Parts: sequence; structure tokens; C-alpha cells
Amino acid sequence: MKESVRSSLLVKALAWLVLHLVVLALGFFVFVRWQLGMGLDSLLSGAAGERLRYFGESVRGDMLGSPPEEWNAAVLKRGEDLQVVAGIFDPEQVNRFPRTIPRNVLDRAVAALPHAADGAPGERRGAPPWSRRGGGMPGGGAGPPEGRGPWFGGPEPDDRPPPVQRPTSQTLRLPPANPVFLVRGDGGDGYWAGVTLPFAAEGQPLRPHLLLVRADRLDGSGMFFDLKPWLWGGMAVLCLSLVFWTPFMLGITRYLHRLTQATDGIAAGNFQVDLPRRGGDELGRLGHAIRSMAGRLDLLVTGQKRFLGDAAHELCAPLARIRTGLGILEMKLGDAAADSLASIEAETAELAALVEEILAFSRARTKAVRVTDLNLADLVNDICAREQPACSVRMEVAPEIKVMADAALLGRAVANILRNAGIHAGENATVVVTAASAHDRVTLSLVDDGPGVDPLELPRLFEPFYRPDRSRTRETGGSGLGLAIVRTAVEACGGSASAFLPPSGGFGIRLELPVANS
Repeated sequence: MKESVRSSLLVKALAWLVLHLVVLALGFFVFVRWQLGMGLDSLLSGAAGERLRYFGESVRGDMLGSPPEEWNAAVLKRGEDLQVVAGIFDPEQVNRFPRTIPRNVLDRAVAALPHAADGAPGERRGAPPWSRRGGGMPGGGAGPPEGRGPWFGGPEPDDRPPPVQRPTSQTLRLPPANPVFLVRGDGGDGYWAGVTLPFAAEGQPLRPHLLLVRADRLDGSGMFFDLKPWLWGGMAVLCLSLVFWTPFMLGITRYLHRLTQATDGIAAGNFQVDLPRRGGDELGRLGHAIRSMAGRLDLLVTGQKRFLGDAAHELCAPLARIRTGLGILEMKLGDAAADSLASIEAETAELAALVEEILAFSRARTKAVRVTDLNLADLVNDICAREQPACSVRMEVAPEIKVMADAALLGRAVANILRNAGIHAGENATVVVTAASAHDRVTLSLVDDGPGVDPLELPRLFEPFYRPDRSRTRETGGSGLGLAIVRTAVEACGGSASAFLPPSGGFGIRLELPVANS
């Protein structure tokens, strides 16, 4: 049966960390969308405004020395290089712009251009943003006259003579380009930005022009809203979080792995637990509790082994004396008490066999193990020749398969399995012995064709003195130590033993042993 896939605690913690960061990113995204929904013009106060200002200065540089009819071609070409649509907005010739201008953008563009102060249609009151009361024009000279005048390209008043000399782009220090709006077009028609460009063609008065820039996305090829810094910032936050959290989680998962190994060893009967000490936190207290539990279990199990071995050993001498006395008594009484003495002799023999099995069980747990390379086929053949089991044995073991084990312990385990098959499956039973090697383990299976056992009994079959059928006697069910000796002997060799029910019926024992080094 395959083990279920278990996810690492470190993976879970990192997954929660990533999920936490994703939730934060979504929250930030919603906040930004809410902020942007209140108005995109707020972006102009930051890097977007600087980029638009720089783009406007570049466009104005292209316009210098070029006739007005070539301005839009030059501006359009510079916009195409940046994957945006750009052009000089002319409220009198809106249709000449490279793209259809949405109504809301058109209203913002018209409002962004200062017009005559007398309120002519489509014009806005007020002086240009660079004019100041008494301040004159940038670069020196008097400011434009009130009302219509050459500053705005209107006709000269009848009562004023034309100016003697108008400032040109060569003599005038131009005010900087100024981003004035950033909106989304009606119906989702892209994102539009407006930049005022104070400019004067050769021989013309200084007047404001409006540069319109349109992009399909909010980033505007990095001009309106540059996503890269946000992405890099998010990646940096994620990496820093991983750098800070990973060592902490690695320490926890490593210690938990050590705790798992220790508890698995305790479950397998290895009470020599070596756990590093870890402060006074919950994991440290858990490690201390496991060490204490392992030490106490070691004392209890060792005491049990010692008591069991000592008790069995002490029983051997009185049993031997009882059997000797029974033999002397039988010779003295003759045939008159033969039946009674035979019954006593049988009970004594049964008790002696039980003590012998208890001694074998105790020795299997305490005997010094001498591991050598063993050929499985030869081992089973030797056991069959020596034990002569009641059942027949069919060998299906490749002659080249070898294991690392103690010959006496493994031989005792295989002999017990064959004897159990003869008792429970009957004299006509057949035991099939197979072996398979995979990686560093060899699996030895012994399967009989008997009636088997209840599947619910399988986990307890290797417990000492356990019998699946409570009504069984020693003659029908043994002492309950046979499979306990099997597991103890195999585990002493570094292997494991388990019981299973084959699909075809019967009962099987599977022994897993280390493969030989050769």
C-alpha cells in the first residue's frame, strides 16, 4: 500500500507566506485602482509628470527650426518610437489629429489652452501661466497687451500700432513644458495626457501649444505609469521575506524531522534516542519529553527482558529435576501408575517446551548479533533438511540472492514460520518461498495455502502470547510466541516482518532484510 503524499511543513509555511504577500498585493492593487478612480491627474505630481515634461521638451526641440506644417510629422515619429500616439492639438483643426479625440479629452484639451480674455466662443479667460502682473515676458520685454493681441494670434487692435519687434525662439528663454492633465478616454479609448508647450515659430509671437499623448495602456510604454519599479519592488519584498523566513522554518522542520525519526525509532523498539537540545520553546519541551519517555521505556523493556529471561532460566532447573524424579518414580511404581505418570510427564514436557520458547524469545532480543552474507536459497534448504516441516516447501528463490543477517536468528525465524504453517494449514499444505531484491532491501515471502486468519487479526499476530482463536489449546494454537520470535529475530538482523493475506487465499509472512554488500 502506497504511502499518502505528505507535504513538508516548510512548503506549507512558504505557501502561506506567498499567499499572504499575494493578498497584500491585491489589497494594494485595489487601493491604487481606487486612488486612480478618483483621478489620474495625481500621477502628474510624481515620476509620470517628469517623464511627460521630458518628452514635451524633446518634442519642442524637434519643433525648433521646423515650419509648423512639419511639426505633427516630427511629433508623430517621436511618439511612434515610444509606442504612443502624439501630436500638437489645434482646436481649430481637431480632425487633423492622428487619432479621434474622445469628448472628455477634447474638453480638457480646449480648457488647457489659455484664450482671449473677452470670452470669445471656445476661449477661456485669463492670461498665459507665465505672465505676471508687471513681470513682463520671460527673457525680458513688456508683456502682451490686454485683450486680443499678437500674443494669442488675434488681430491687432485698431488703436495700437503693431509691435516693432516680436520675441523669437532664439531670443526668448522658453518656459518649461508643463503636464496639465491625464485622463482615460470615454468608452475606454486609451489614456490621454496633455502637455502645454510655450513656443514661438520663427518670426511668430510666443504662444502656448498643447501636446497630446495617447497610449492604449495606463503604463504608456513607461511614460504614464511605470509598472517595472512596482514589480521589482514586489519581487524584492518576496525575496527578502523568503530570506528572513526560510532559515527559521528550516530550523523548525529539521528539528521536527529529528523528532519524527526518534519516535519512529521508539516505535520500532530503539530507545537510544539522540536529540539535540533546543531551548525552552514548545519544540524543545517536546524533545525533552521524548527523550524522557524513551529512557523510561528503555528501563521498562530492559527490565521485562531481564525478568523474562531470568524467570525462564530459573524454571529450567526445577523442571529438569521434576522430569528426573518422574522417571525414577515410574520405575518404582511399575505399570500400576503408568497412565498417571504419563499424564504428568506430558504436562511437564509441555511446560519445559514453553520455557524453552520463552528462553528463545528472550535470547532473540538480547543475543549478540553476528551479521554475515547469507544465501537465502541455501538457508531455506538447510532449514527444511534439519527441521523436516510437516508441510511441503516449494522454493522459488534465485540462487544469487544474498542478505546481511545472523544465520542463527534468521534460521530460527524461517523455521518458526514453517512450523506454524504445518500446524495451522495442515500436513498437506504447501509453502511457497519467494524472494525479490529491490535497491538495498530483499523481500522474502513465505505463503501457505491454508485457511488464513481474520484480516482484523493481522496487526496483533506478532504480539507475545497472542492467539487469534482464544479457544485454541497448545496443541492447536501453540504458545503464541512463534511469530513474536520471528519478528524479534528479524528486527535484530536489521529487517522487519509483517503478515498479509494473498489474493488467492492462504496466509503469508513477508520478511524484509538488508541486501548483502557484495
